[in-house]
Amino acid sequence: MADDQQGPNWKLEDDLETVTLTFPTGPVVVLTLNVAQLEDILKNLGDFRARMKPQIPEKYAVGQKMVFAINNPSWFTEPELMQGNSLLHIRDPRFGWLSYHIPSEEALKLSGYLQGQVAVKQAGPQGPRN
Repeated sequence: MADDQQGPNWKLEDDLETVTLTFPTGPVVVLTLNVAQLEDILKNLGDFRARMKPQIPEKYAVGQKMVFAINNPSWFTEPELMQGNSLLHIRDPRFGWLSYHIPSEEALKLSGYLQGQVAVKQAGPQGPRN
């Protein structure tokens, strides 16, 4: 391994059950992580990132370049029984099932936006058909 390498080297092993992480330090440090250990690292890194500065912007910058989007993720929604709001669960293949508590007013707005986007797509370039 070259001494001038800046960051760690990640490798998914052939068994598809372990990841090897090599730090190009002196001496070289090699960690082999199973799925549970890797998920623990992801959770902790996410928790740390949520507390770091600069914070993730509260508002999405409309028109920004989309770098990566999950295509047609599995999702599930259910009522949140304590306050009568909604729980939205979305499967991210990188991070597992992510769950979001959506207040009723926001759920109503979201459903309206989604319905509006579907209506525009269905209408096509000529407008609605009667």
